[in-house]
Amino acid sequence: MGRTTVEQSTNSYIVTNRLVQPEAINERELNSIAGKLLETLIPVNTETTKKGIILKSAIVDMIPLQAYFSGIVTKKMFLDVAIQLIDIVQECKKNLMNENNLMLDFDYIFLNPRTKKLKCIFWPIVDNQNPHIPSEFFKDFPFRVIFTKHEDHGYVTNYLQFFQNQAPFSINGFEKLIFELTGKSIEDKSYLPTDSVRLHGNKNQSNKLAGEKGNTGDIAYNLFGQQNHATMPEKSKSSAPCPKCGGVNDETANFCVSCGSPLMVGKENVQEPLAAVKIDPSPQTKTKTQTFSETTVLGAEGFDNGTTVLGAEALEEPTFPYLIREKTQEKILVDKPSFRIGKERRYCDYFVADNNAVSRSHADILTKAGRYYIVDNNSTNKTYIDGRVVPVQKEVEIFSGTKLKLANEEFAFYI
Repeated sequence: MGRTTVEQSTNSYIVTNRLVQPEAINERELNSIAGKLLETLIPVNTETTKKGIILKSAIVDMIPLQAYFSGIVTKKMFLDVAIQLIDIVQECKKNLMNENNLMLDFDYIFLNPRTKKLKCIFWPIVDNQNPHIPSEFFKDFPFRVIFTKHEDHGYVTNYLQFFQNQAPFSINGFEKLIFELTGKSIEDKSYLPTDSVRLHGNKNQSNKLAGEKGNTGDIAYNLFGQQNHATMPEKSKSSAPCPKCGGVNDETANFCVSCGSPLMVGKENVQEPLAAVKIDPSPQTKTKTQTFSETTVLGAEGFDNGTTVLGAEALEEPTFPYLIREKTQEKILVDKPSFRIGKERRYCDYFVADNNAVSRSHADILTKAGRYYIVDNNSTNKTYIDGRVVPVQKEVEIFSGTKLKLANEEFAFYI
């Protein structure tokens, strides 16, 4: 593969690849992309110049994976991306397209910041002089991100051990592992995405998987098992949906396997303390998981009679994004549409103590239609997003895992 370049404007990217000898266009693969056989592949245009053949892809309203992972990365963010990329690789193989032509590179994988859906660039060429080997990309994947310190990192260890124990690399075995790390088994893959990584042309297959009740659009799907209970196939309606995320759980489960929220409506009290509940990544174990920050636990003195958990009432409370102050590990709820941070207690929603470098009304975090922005209020020592200076009085969008710095005071933002 020849020299690849990227041109960036306000909300778009143009990626260009100039072919070198002996590379040539693969017309069959080019036609497959042009016909949108795989909707997760970005369209490619060809140009013939005096200097040779040029391939171009235009990307609008998406960001490179490098930008998405420039902040702190959570387990959900990491595994969500891994599952989508595995499915893209597999669909290329199923359609007899050379998966080594996928641009599996953090700078050339693009993500919609609102839907978190991925799209990849695929160069339809033969005799590729610079192939991207999927196994090498996935093996290097964890070393390219900074994981949040507020989660158990056992899943990363299991991820890396796969590459030590598996030779040669098996994409099917790798997919099975990733599903298990999410708390689900590979059989749950029968619920297909409606707008992401599956082919839409095979209507017979789609109808079969939808229980002969319609196409894949009849099934509400989330990569982490958050399916719409009302639209699921009949065989799953006996399961208990999570009242918070909609995830499907066994009727006997006390906590949601997807988000850890309690499933206590109409059930007896849990008969074991939450401290004894652990996450087991094995596919056979249907473990009851619990997020300690989400539920208030009563009855610390009375474990003999079971622990009472505040369930339905707590779930009705609104959830807010939050900041983690790195110096103190303090959790700060961003519970207002306009949330001000600074060192002047009277004017700010969060008072930054013991730091004279922070301005009195340093910055605001704004919430608009489910999206989040930070605004620097002409501070003395500036505001930074992942090391980049925020322009004064300009709304700059932030995402879960974004690292913020007000002067020299560091925060991590989470949704």
